[in-house]
This record gives sequence, structure tokens and C-alpha cells, in this order.
Amino acid sequence: MHQMENMLQNIDLIHRYLSISITDQFYSTVDLEGEYTFTQNIVSKKTIIVSTFTSKILLHPQLKLFLTALITEINNGKCTVELIRERIRHFEEIRYLPVRKII
Repeated sequence: MHQMENMLQNIDLIHRYLSISITDQFYSTVDLEGEYTFTQNIVSKKTIIVSTFTSKILLHPQLKLFLTALITEINNGKCTVELIRERIRHFEEIRYLPVRKII
């Protein structure tokens, strides 16, 4: 897999992916404004996402761990634009499925 090309051109897609992933995992929405930023890696010169977590995230260890893992996955090139789009489509599809109660 190729590393996410043109990360800065995909800021909105990345933000949507992080937000919808949180909603899927934790059944709640979190405003991610100010929780991460894009910068250039000093050594590789590649654009990366850097967490700037506030207490909103830091007070919830599971959420912090989850977001850190997603960001690391994107930064390490394990997550392409196509994969992110596919995951967003999946999350949107399952959101509208009826919930089955298992007794």
C-alpha cells in the first residue's frame, strides 16, 4: 500500500474518518477541533498528523488510545485514501441497519 498521498489535500476526509470511527467505536460524537494538527516530519519531510489532545481526549484513556492508533495508522502509510473512503462507506452503511437484540 502506498502512503496517503497529498495528506493536506485530504484534511476533510481524514477529519470525517476520525470522527465517524469514534462514533462507530464509542457510540458518541466528539468535536475534534484542536485535537490534532498537520505538520512536516523533520527527518522525512512528509506531512504527518500530530496529536494535540486536550483534556476532552486525555480524560478518556480508551478514546486517547483509539485516536492515537488511528493517527499512527495514517502516518505509517497503512491507511490509503481509498481505504479511508471504503471504511467511511462501511460505517455509513451499518449506521442504517436495524439493531438486533440478542437475548
